[in-house]
Amino acid sequence: MCRIGGIEIVIDYSWFIIFFLVIYTFPMTYTNIESYFPLSHQQYTTHQYWIMGTVSAVLFFISILIHELAHSFVAIKHGVQVTSIRLLIFGGLAQAASEPKNGRQEFLIALAGPAANIALGMFFLGTSLLCLTDKRMPPTAGIAIGLAWANIFLAMFNLIPGFPLDGGRILRAVLWDHWDDIARATKVVSQIGNGFAIFLIILGILQFLLNQNYVSGLWIIFLGLFMKQSAVGSYQGVMLKRALVGVQVRQIMTENIVSVDWLLSIEELVHSYMYRHQFTHFPVFNRDEFVGMVSLDGVKSISKELWGFKQVRDIMTPLELVACLKPTDDVSEALSRMVSGDIGRMPVVENGQLKGIVSRRDIMNFFKIKSDLGVA
Repeated sequence: MCRIGGIEIVIDYSWFIIFFLVIYTFPMTYTNIESYFPLSHQQYTTHQYWIMGTVSAVLFFISILIHELAHSFVAIKHGVQVTSIRLLIFGGLAQAASEPKNGRQEFLIALAGPAANIALGMFFLGTSLLCLTDKRMPPTAGIAIGLAWANIFLAMFNLIPGFPLDGGRILRAVLWDHWDDIARATKVVSQIGNGFAIFLIILGILQFLLNQNYVSGLWIIFLGLFMKQSAVGSYQGVMLKRALVGVQVRQIMTENIVSVDWLLSIEELVHSYMYRHQFTHFPVFNRDEFVGMVSLDGVKSISKELWGFKQVRDIMTPLELVACLKPTDDVSEALSRMVSGDIGRMPVVENGQLKGIVSRRDIMNFFKIKSDLGVA
């Protein structure tokens, strides 16, 4: 993990599948390099191919990162708060704590990623031409031209007009601006993305069964399943936010609060509160004063042998460090804060007094009721 421009960069374990796949397939592809590049009459050693594959994997990784950074920096310029970038097996994902305010902003943010890949493609293509010598292709040219086509393909693939691809977000931005209805625009683009995902799944099955291309077929099937799930999730996310518009925290918070005393032993906290109420977070009081929150993570930080000797005050998070809500806060904003901070329950505080507790489960139950009643 690292930070670039204040944005946390997280590499998911699944990304290393792509990384090593590029390293592995590069030597296999370029063994017959003359069939791809007629200007080349040079054969490299296996050792050289593996080095080229490793360099290509690193530069491809950087290309994906630049794609996501382009999205993020344009988003930040338009007032969207980007918290992190997560690199996954199927690409990258910029995680934001807020959303674009209109279609024009989303259009510019979505277009930034493919534009960055096209620029990188042109750069690598120019580099490959500069590195070419008479009837020979040095390793740098071979790597550069491979990365040029990889970036151009990545840009073109991302411009397919269906969620969760950038092309889907661009189309949604246009429809959003035209209809002034983000839910309607999202539904249409999600349906397109869902249709393309089904096409990929069918294509992958045909590759698997007819051509007996097992690796490629499975890869396409998994990509289709990922797109299908993302397309449905994108529409559900928009409908969730739409259902929560105008709803204040005070309307869904739990006022009958289960709290613990700060002198309670950790052992009693676990057996009498966590097991009984099945909550992972509890507000902590020193007599009548709300002083902080205690969580399951705090309990896990202490050896079980010490549970009977340590108290809640030893592991609680002091109030000044606790993320709190106000009764008048918007529920959709509260949910965004919970998701971005990976928080399950948040205290609702007014004038230093604890008024209630809001959990993600409370918000989702509220949304389900509105959906079942047909008013979401």
